[in-house]
Amino acid sequence: MAHLFLSFNSVEFFYPSSLYPILKNINFEISRGWTGIAGENGAGKTTLLLLAAGLLRPTAGTVRRPDDILYCPQRTDEIPGGWEDLFFAADNAAGRLMDILGIEADWPYRWDSLSHGERKRFQLAMALRRNPVMLAVDEPTNHLDGEAEALVRDALEEYTGLGLLVSHDRALLDRLCGNCLFLREGAAALRPGGVSRGLAEEERELAEQRGLRKKIRDEGERLAAEAGRRRQVAEGSRNRLSKRRIDPGDRDTRGKINLARLTGKDAVGANQYKRMKNRAGRAEEALAEVTVRPERKRGVTLGGRQARADRLCFLEAGSIPLGEGRTLSFPDLSIGPEDRIALTGPNGSGKSTLIRHVLDRIPKGLPRLYLPQELDGEESRAVLDAVLREEEKFRGEILARFSRLGSDPRLLFRSALPSPGEIRKLLIARGGFYEPALIIMDEPTNHLDLVSVGLLEAALAESAGARLLVSHDSVFLSRLSNREWSISRRGGDSRLEIHYTIR
Repeated sequence: MAHLFLSFNSVEFFYPSSLYPILKNINFEISRGWTGIAGENGAGKTTLLLLAAGLLRPTAGTVRRPDDILYCPQRTDEIPGGWEDLFFAADNAAGRLMDILGIEADWPYRWDSLSHGERKRFQLAMALRRNPVMLAVDEPTNHLDGEAEALVRDALEEYTGLGLLVSHDRALLDRLCGNCLFLREGAAALRPGGVSRGLAEEERELAEQRGLRKKIRDEGERLAAEAGRRRQVAEGSRNRLSKRRIDPGDRDTRGKINLARLTGKDAVGANQYKRMKNRAGRAEEALAEVTVRPERKRGVTLGGRQARADRLCFLEAGSIPLGEGRTLSFPDLSIGPEDRIALTGPNGSGKSTLIRHVLDRIPKGLPRLYLPQELDGEESRAVLDAVLREEEKFRGEILARFSRLGSDPRLLFRSALPSPGEIRKLLIARGGFYEPALIIMDEPTNHLDLVSVGLLEAALAESAGARLLVSHDSVFLSRLSNREWSISRRGGDSRLEIHYTIR
């Protein structure tokens, strides 16, 4: 009979190139329903999914899992195999699934021209069509616009097997998950409820630990002070019991000292000092046992400068081919030194294509920071290698900024390939040193944990450079833009309109 549960028993995992375990002593057991996997970038979430799915073997410990497992990866580089079963199926279930996720009939034939959001929906449709006993899904809502996110939530909600869900989408985790596994510094804690409930519980426990640690520290300091006072009393007693400065003929004083020594009356202070010192020592030991997670310094700057030119880039009105006979039409477009532009539109409307068109027309020599929507494995490795080849001082500064974006630099060297979120942070950390006059970011919040999104938002808000941002995060854009390039789809074609806002 197939297992209907997943269990980790004392699981530890090293990558061959790592000096430290990325996961250590992981223990939990889950059954049907969705379990969320939460943690900062590089914490080992994808590694845990791969171990759960049997695509990696633990260095130590055991994993028990169902026989029928499907892993749905974070990347969308390749078209999923077996797509014909979904598109040419005779049953109504396949058609209903395509309707739920908004899958169009020509998608398999133009995979290269699909947006990453469309690819993700295609990928999820294939996974849900299989309907495995256990489904492990990595970041299903990255790249998706608001409408597509709702489609994905509805589709995942219908899955009734054992599901593992890695996501930084708090609303998705809260809606789907009966419990969440929180990864931090290689360890794991399984908590009931969605991610918001789990984070609140974690914060409550952390506050209790800090309170207990403060109480023990205050008591230790009080005992140490009292021990010091009693030490002075004891030293005074020893001086009073000394005969060194007593006249040999003063028999009366010498007799009193001999009597005090015999009765031990003046030794009380010394004994009290010893007892107090022992209590202070025990308080120090108790304090060492109450560990509280250290708070890392957070926050970076992207620097930047305001260019002196009247405009940094100009595109004359025209159109751009999007493939399969589709086009994106746009009016005259310009970017000035004070422009803060939000580029919006549904998946597949041509936002990334327009970004590439803009990049080709930026004058050479204009300092810029460009963050692409997605990097494949080879490109990601090249980014890390480029950072490692930097001079030691500059490399150290990059890694310090990386740390202040909410990730531990040591984790970069524990995995075979850094996570997409870590690569994004490396690009941001390195790019800020070049004082960009123009910042262009295509879906910068994709793959970033919630804390890092806030840190990036603060850094962009303080930057003096112009910016062009693509995002489906309306809150993020509303805080960082004063102008909007809005793309709408009309049939197969797209058209861009310009809107101005006052913020």
